[in-house]
Amino acid sequence: MISEVFEVLSRHGVGIVQIGCPEFSLHGNPRPARDKGGYDKEEFRGRCMEIVSEAAERMVEMQEKGRDPRIRVVAVLGVEGSPSCGVERTPGAADEHGHLIDALKEEKVRRGLEIPVLGVSLREGERRMRLEDLLRETDPLN
Repeated sequence: MISEVFEVLSRHGVGIVQIGCPEFSLHGNPRPARDKGGYDKEEFRGRCMEIVSEAAERMVEMQEKGRDPRIRVVAVLGVEGSPSCGVERTPGAADEHGHLIDALKEEKVRRGLEIPVLGVSLREGERRMRLEDLLRETDPLN
């Protein structure tokens, strides 16, 4: 967890649920650095689909069953520069989603979920501003 991300979310009263990492679940840690193409294998894409299917089910369940207090899924955060979780940037490619985000976007369409997916950068100065903007736009406490 990136402490600055946690601080921003906490300040806005937003909780966090972490979903699984396909890279870790299939290859452990440490693992060799790879770009998106290095993970472009059927087994890896299948693992991504399993993870997002479970995550989407949990999101739906939380929103349907969270009544007092009401639970709303504000966003899914992905880590920019990751071959799995990059939202706008993967290693070696700008304007490209990671494998997990590709699978998540497909699952969102399949289930009719309208939850934004936001990339959080590990680069200094990039991460806080975009989170603050999202939380101001969505007003998670109302």
